[in-house]
Amino acid sequence: MQRPIRNGFMGAVGLIIFYFIIMGLSSGSWSDTISQFKELWYWMILLSAGFGTQIGLYSNLKTQISLLRPDKNIGTSVGQAKSVAATSTGTSATAMVACCAHHLSEVLPLIGLSAASVFLTRYQIPLIIFGVFMNLLGIVYMIKQIRKVKTHIINSK
Repeated sequence: MQRPIRNGFMGAVGLIIFYFIIMGLSSGSWSDTISQFKELWYWMILLSAGFGTQIGLYSNLKTQISLLRPDKNIGTSVGQAKSVAATSTGTSATAMVACCAHHLSEVLPLIGLSAASVFLTRYQIPLIIFGVFMNLLGIVYMIKQIRKVKTHIINSK
């Protein structure tokens, strides 16, 4: 059980580090980065915690499945869980980048990126909320998959 907790913690911390790297590079100022984080800390922590929880649950699911004999139905569960984790990762990363988007137009004055940065800046909070919501859906899905595997383990004994 320690490995899923470690992986989840690393995922959550990794997402926050990702935010600081992207924001620091795009703004060119660590004080702006810290100021932005202080402004949105509750959303950032919630987003990172949800992401880390999903990573931990996915790691737990893989561990549970590795204890079983090969089974096509269980393999499908892992594939689906991996897809959910990947989708959530993209959503969480996009939500984190939305916080930095207004700085992208300063750094990369390309018309397409400027338009995208205006969109991301305008919808920054809704995108973060969407990321948190997607994390919640992913957590519920992972828990269902873990229960399915545990039921399979109990029934196969």
